[in-house]
Amino acid sequence: MVTPDRYHRQRLVDGIGDEGQCAIINSTVAIVGVGALGCMSASILARAGVGNLILIDRDIVEKTNLQRQILFTEEDATTQQPKATAAATRLSAVNSDISITAHVEDLTARNIDRLLAGVDVIVDGLDNFNTRYLLNDYAVKTNTPFMFAGVIASQGNVMSIIPGVTPCLRCLFPDPPKSSEQDTCDTLGVLAPAIGIAASCQCMDVLKFLTGNQDNISRTILTFDLWNTVSNRISCDGPVDNCTCCHQEQFDFLAAPVSEPVALCGKLAVSLPSPEHFDLHATAKKLQEHGSFECSDTMIRGEFHEEQAADGTAIKLLCFHNGRAIIHGTDDIRRAKAIFERYVGN
Repeated sequence: MVTPDRYHRQRLVDGIGDEGQCAIINSTVAIVGVGALGCMSASILARAGVGNLILIDRDIVEKTNLQRQILFTEEDATTQQPKATAAATRLSAVNSDISITAHVEDLTARNIDRLLAGVDVIVDGLDNFNTRYLLNDYAVKTNTPFMFAGVIASQGNVMSIIPGVTPCLRCLFPDPPKSSEQDTCDTLGVLAPAIGIAASCQCMDVLKFLTGNQDNISRTILTFDLWNTVSNRISCDGPVDNCTCCHQEQFDFLAAPVSEPVALCGKLAVSLPSPEHFDLHATAKKLQEHGSFECSDTMIRGEFHEEQAADGTAIKLLCFHNGRAIIHGTDDIRRAKAIFERYVGN
């Protein structure tokens, strides 16, 4: 009697078979952002046998992640493990036959070619829009499928971008929202079941693409609200004729200059560059829910209720009128950037 291999149930599915499983094993998929969406997608794809998984995330594991980020443990949070490496360790114990590469880095226009070279599919596990638009530029320029998704509270959006076939992100949303208008999981919360729906839809389309079943990928945007039990699919016929990105081939986000954050010499603080769009007073209003902050015509200053330095004191923020900020209480650039994007935006 022949013992079924670990992918036996997957091979039985019409449209996959031995040939499709071989294609999955020989593929390379990059997951950018290993938070809630990224963890779920990475788990599904590792178990499906994707031969080469690339995990990219700059952040560390925190206790508040554990409610929905399924690859992490309390020990990971206590020891502040980088998400990319913690996820890679867990997945290696799940499937030792595949190759998993972890990059503890912030994806930028400067390093995107190096980090994503040769990938077959890009999976969106992000929580900020500027990096999504950077990925959209790269996907269109390199003709690489980009599986977009986003979840806030119980609501989600999912769209698979196949360059030349479907609209790209800028076809539908020409510009990212301003940072003061961006809601996040830390402002509105998030429920794990909604993450599961979005990640499952992303990964199903990854498997369809890798196994040559691209015609089964929906040309729609899926929107859903699990709390109110509603869902909808919005039809997307094809690329928009006047799209800046996929029609005019202007890759603005790839071409944008990269300003790097720096740890301040001799101080437990990190200086962060100005975001693309910034509204001082709207940001101040947003921050009031998460700490004690004062706003003048030139700056915001205050401290967070939920973010602590190593000595137990509160993490402090000084933010200038143009969006340039200093995070006091840490010299970890990754953590400073994560705090800023969590409460302010990108």
